[in-house]
Amino acid sequence: MQNGISIYAGLDYDGEENLSLIETAAEMGFKRLFTSAQIPEATDNETFQEDLADILTTATLNGFEIILDVNAENFSEYNFDGITLRLDDGFDAEQVAEISHSRKIMLNASTVTEDFLNDLLGKGANFDNISALHNFYPHPCTGLDTYFFSNQNLILHDFGISVGAFIPSKDGKRRLPLREGLPTLEDCRNFSTDLSARFLAALGTDFIIIGDGQPTREELQALAAIQSDEVILHAQLLSNNLTTAEILCKHFTRRADVAKSVIRAAEGRRYLKEVGGNIPSDNLPIERSFGDITVDNDGFGRYAGEVQIVQDILPADERVNIAAHILEEEIFLMGYIKPRQKFSFKFV
Repeated sequence: MQNGISIYAGLDYDGEENLSLIETAAEMGFKRLFTSAQIPEATDNETFQEDLADILTTATLNGFEIILDVNAENFSEYNFDGITLRLDDGFDAEQVAEISHSRKIMLNASTVTEDFLNDLLGKGANFDNISALHNFYPHPCTGLDTYFFSNQNLILHDFGISVGAFIPSKDGKRRLPLREGLPTLEDCRNFSTDLSARFLAALGTDFIIIGDGQPTREELQALAAIQSDEVILHAQLLSNNLTTAEILCKHFTRRADVAKSVIRAAEGRRYLKEVGGNIPSDNLPIERSFGDITVDNDGFGRYAGEVQIVQDILPADERVNIAAHILEEEIFLMGYIKPRQKFSFKFV
């Protein structure tokens, strides 16, 4: 995933800190930089233009793909070579199709329709130059609904268009005018940057950008670690068995045949053979509940080592050890582990 940061001109972000952040992000492996040519809060146009020039120059020198948000009114002012233009409102299909033959562009993923994409197809747009990026929403309670977001992404993916979205900074300096975070999804507004990134990855988002302009180093590191749509669940380890712990630190795939009450990992039993050792009964047969991570012990014979995530209320079974538990605030992520999807646990 080519994830990114946002840097803004003409606001209350220190210019030197902006440029330093670009360099830090480049060192961490970030490949994209979003900025905007339409910031109502930037009242001093001369300062805005100077800041923007510094941002574009520094980003270019550090190898970033620059994504510049423009509208139909200011498009001609910023039609620079080598920059990906994120086309906001005011462009019709004929204009977009024409622009797509000369440069890379991003559509507004939050408002695009299937009819518009079919219109682009009919007008011969170069889809190799087209990707899409959702809006962010500064006003609380106005961020996108998750179902709508997923449906928009599905429409775009059906046309072969990759889709990006924004997550907020939780601990950094949030952007004017409201400082309420800049998420695409309303659900993410008060999530940590780390959880927001893992959620968008679980939803199959192709790339993720921190919307606020001064995230912390820890937030940058959290996003830099997201490189695929693997669902990463934070959990508390409960087992003292070293074999169990070694197995649970590996990566898993949900089986293609979906069980009613549990998410079954395809690899657990194989991992036990690779690791060696035994998994004795923990002699604590208790009822299993939502978010429990279980490992079948030696009492289950050839099923020993099977890893499951419980998504029901299940009776106690002395052949099954409750080895860990997903953090309560992250149990919702279980619902996004699709058949054949990768998932893993990070123990905290």
